[in-house]
This record gives sequence, C-alpha cells and structure tokens, in this order.
Amino acid sequence: MQILVLVQGIYGHRIADNIRDKGPADWEVRIFEVPAISEQVIDEPELYLPEKILPADLILHLAESQQAAQLIPAVAQASGAKAVIASIDSSVWIPVGLRNQLRRELSKKGITIVFPEPLCSLDESSVGYGETLQPYTNDIISSFARCFGKPILEAEIDEAGKITDVKVKRGSPCGSTEYTVGRVRGMDAEKAVPTAGLMCLHYPCLASMRFEQTDAGVDTIMHNSGRIFNEGMENALKNKKQTSAREGRG
Repeated sequence: MQILVLVQGIYGHRIADNIRDKGPADWEVRIFEVPAISEQVIDEPELYLPEKILPADLILHLAESQQAAQLIPAVAQASGAKAVIASIDSSVWIPVGLRNQLRRELSKKGITIVFPEPLCSLDESSVGYGETLQPYTNDIISSFARCFGKPILEAEIDEAGKITDVKVKRGSPCGSTEYTVGRVRGMDAEKAVPTAGLMCLHYPCLASMRFEQTDAGVDTIMHNSGRIFNEGMENALKNKKQTSAREGRG
C-alpha cells in the first residue's frame, strides 16, 4: 500500500514514524509537509501543493489546520488515491461543516473519506466512539485498520492474578498501545482497568483536551482515547490465557 501522509508538526510526524516502523514491509509511507496558509478560504489549492505528487492508495490527513484540510480533494485527485483517513484528534482542525463539505466533494469523485474521532477509534468497518461512531465501507481503509486502530490485546495472567504478559495484536496509530502494555505487565489484573487507560494518556496522548459539548454533557476527545484503550484491555482480560506463577517469573 502506498500512503501519503499530510503533516504540519510533531503530531503528524510521530504518527507517521510509528506507522512506518510498525506497518507491513510492503507499505510505502511518504510525507507531504503542508505549508502554513494564511487565507481562510482556499480558491486555488494547487498553489500549495508540491510540483509532483507521487501515486498513493491512501491519504492519511494529520495536518493541524482547517486550511490544510481544504487541500484534501486536490491532493487525492493528484495522487489518484481512492481513500482518505482524516484524523479528528482535535475538532478545531476539521469542523463538522467542513467534514460534510469534504465528504460530499470526494464522494462525487468516487473517493471515500472517514473522520475517526479520535484516530485510535479506527476499526475495520467503523470509525468514532460513542456519539461519533459511523460505519464505512472501503477495502483500502479496512486494510489499514487491520494494522492500526482500536487496540486489540492478548493478556496472560498467572495464578496470583497478576498480568504476566500483554501482546499487541493491533495498536493505535500513535504508538501509545505499545507504551502502555509495557507498564501493565506485573500489575494486578483487577486494577488494570481503568488504570491502563490513564497510562495510555501519559504517552502523551495526542488527542485534544478541549471540552466538547455532547448529548451526555461535556467531554474531551482525549478521554475517549483512554476509554478505547480500557475497552481493549477489558476484552483481553475476559479472554485471558492462564499461566502458572513460575511461568510468569520466567
């Protein structure tokens, strides 16, 4: 798979580096550093694109401004991509109105775009968490989500109830999953949730702490990231593999 990643800072670079390091060997991950754009509405997006954009199957949008998001249709058309993942780790970067506009524009060109909020909510047939959960159908995005998205974990627990090992079957795009499982080992299984979710946020989590109004009240995208990890941990503990205390020490 050829992936073109749009970035504007440390946030995007950290995710791109993690995907490059942990993704399949046949994936090609290229970076497009989106320049700072002062105009609010972009009438000529080609002015901000590089002279040549190499072919891509998937656009991974990790840029951090509304102006950068307006470049997505032009980038997709120039690269030939048929799928776009536009991260919503901060709702300010791509407001709801702009998301709807992008979805309509790309749909006319046969391009699927999804807006995972947060990015680690990505699954093989849906994105989002809670109120933002939305289904999608796209083989390219599903292929990416088989490798990166909602954490899928496999836990081993000894006779004393301590976690002896946690294997990452699928990790979050930002790399926080591997960080967190390294700190869960040796912990009492009964205390792993919600402690593990809090540890995940200490990576540090890249999602926004900005308060968002929801049907249930006020919440943050970052807190949903912690909940997503906790759900992965809970599933792992429900399907745990039992080991002896001696095996755990070994």
